[in-house]
Amino acid sequence: MVIRKLKAGVFSLSAIDWDRRLFDELIPLPDGTTYNAYIVRGNGKTALIDSVDPTMTDELLSGLKELKIEKIDYVVANHAEQDHSGAIPAVLENYPLAQVRQNSKKILVI
Repeated sequence: MVIRKLKAGVFSLSAIDWDRRLFDELIPLPDGTTYNAYIVRGNGKTALIDSVDPTMTDELLSGLKELKIEKIDYVVANHAEQDHSGAIPAVLENYPLAQVRQNSKKILVI
């Protein structure tokens, strides 16, 4: 997991998948790919924007621990493809009070 501070309270978490060979079962990926998630810490609330492919779930959870994320209020799913949403079930297991949102609409409250 590569963690980058983008600005105060905003971090990117990138999981590198060197073994992935195709994107959408069509486009060759000779050098693998990267799955990116983002943490945004605001005034009292924390959001996770996207997650990672399910094969990289442990890396995402380790990155969240490294950032000392104790609570996630919102998980924003940009779309349902696995590379963006695949680790959401594990995130919800670890952060059970998080609300999942898509396109600014609440779709699930745990």
